[in-house]
Amino acid sequence: MKISAYIPCYNVERYIEPTIQALLDQTLPPEEILIIDDGSRDGTIEIASKFPVRIIRHATNKGLAAGRNTAFANARCDFVAAMDADAVVERDWLERLSEALVDPSVAGSGGRLLDNFRDTPADEWRAMHLGQDLGEERIEMVWPTPKRLGGFGSLYRKEAVAKVGGYNERYRTNYEDVDLCERLLRAGYKLVFDPRARAHHMRQDTVSSVIRTAWRWDFYTHYFNGGYNNIPLKVLMNFRASRVKMMQHVKDHKRSLLWIDSLLPWAHSYWDLRYGFSSERLPAVDADENALAMYLPRPFRALRRREGKAGRV
Repeated sequence: MKISAYIPCYNVERYIEPTIQALLDQTLPPEEILIIDDGSRDGTIEIASKFPVRIIRHATNKGLAAGRNTAFANARCDFVAAMDADAVVERDWLERLSEALVDPSVAGSGGRLLDNFRDTPADEWRAMHLGQDLGEERIEMVWPTPKRLGGFGSLYRKEAVAKVGGYNERYRTNYEDVDLCERLLRAGYKLVFDPRARAHHMRQDTVSSVIRTAWRWDFYTHYFNGGYNNIPLKVLMNFRASRVKMMQHVKDHKRSLLWIDSLLPWAHSYWDLRYGFSSERLPAVDADENALAMYLPRPFRALRRREGKAGRV
C-alpha cells in the first residue's frame, strides 16, 4: 500500500519538527510527505524545508478544510494520511491504520490521540472537554452511528473522499472532519477506529486559548441544533452549561478548573453576540424540536413537555 502523508500547517514552528520526523520514522513509511502551509508568518516553512518533504503554500490563510483539499488534490498515492502539526505518532501508526483499508468497503481509519500535557489547569481542561480519543476498543462505524473519526490523524481512501466531494471549505477550521465522516457513512462506506494506532498531542494551552478553542469546537454543533436561531437563549445556556461543569469539577476534586469554568460563559456569550450581529451570520436552521428544547430554561422545557403530551391526547 502506497501512502501520501500530509501535515496542514499554520504558524506551527513550535511543533512541526518532531511531527515530520515521526512520519519519516514509520514502520510503513509514506511515499511522500506534503506540508500544506496555510499562510504561516513564522518559521514553519524554514524548519520544514530541512526535511525531505514537498511544500505547498497558500498565499493567504484559507482554513483547515481548504488545506486538506489541497493535500488530496496534490497527493500522488491512492491512500492519503493526515497528521496535525501538534501531534507525534508512534512508529507503527500508519501500519496499524493501513490494515483496515485492505477491505474495499472501508473508506478511512483513525486512531487514538493521547494528551501529553495535563499539568496546568488549561491543559487539564482541554484534555477533559476537548479530547478526541474514542477509547481502547476497536470500532467499526456504519451509518447511522453518531461516532466519527478524529480529524487530527487519519488514513483515507482518496477515491472515496473524491466521490463525496472532499472537505467542505465552509467549515474552515472546525467540523470539516465530522462532516466528511458523515457523508462517507451516508454513502455506504465503513470507517474504522483502531486503538493500536496512537498519536501524542503536544499542544499546550493558556486559559484564553482553551476558552477560545472551546467556542470554536462547539460552534457548528450549536448551529445545527438551532442554538443560534435564538442567541439570547444560547447565551443563557452558556451560563447553565458552565454551572454544570463547575458542579462536576467540584465533585471530581478538580477545583483548579473552576476559574476556567467561571470565565467560559462570559467569553462565549461575547463571541455569540458578536457572531449574532455580524454580516457573516449563517441562516437559521430547521432544527429538531428536541434539540431546540435544550436551550430553554428548565421550567419552560417542562411546560413544553406537558403541552406536547396534552397535544397527543
